[in-house]
Amino acid sequence: MLFVFLSIALLLPASALHAQSVTIDNSEYRKKVLKYLASDFFITEGVGLKQVYIGQSVEQLIKELGKPAKKKKQGMYTGLVIYSYTLDNETAMQVGIKNRKVQAIALAGSISSQYTTIKGARFDMPVHEIINYYGGGTLKSNKLLYQSQGIRFDFKNGKLRVIRIFPRQK
Repeated sequence: MLFVFLSIALLLPASALHAQSVTIDNSEYRKKVLKYLASDFFITEGVGLKQVYIGQSVEQLIKELGKPAKKKKQGMYTGLVIYSYTLDNETAMQVGIKNRKVQAIALAGSISSQYTTIKGARFDMPVHEIINYYGGGTLKSNKLLYQSQGIRFDFKNGKLRVIRIFPRQK
């Protein structure tokens, strides 16, 4: 019995040393994390993304994303034009333009979308999780509105499907 105990005790330090030699290369991991954080996947309430933001000129928008896949006038008298873009296989974006400036941004996505708000809201989240991140908002007709923060969440079947960004209102 003492032999078994000593054998196991002697094996533990060896396996611990082996575990240390198989650690992730911190510099490679750090590069991946920094690349992700520098990416344009984070949505800022009342602002938008790094490449597309409220107040941006049409010229800057097209310089950043290229010509839209689709361009459509919204309403007869509003003067609003909607530019549609596909950001990736899981995320589409519509940008509302008025007077040659970005007025609103809407992103539609699925659970696989990489896009998330700065506070952590992601597509496919249920209403109660969004409320955990943002606090109580105005929930009406499957839409959760935070006017003072410049963001609205639209739900379908209880899951987040669209994130809308607009200027913060006091």
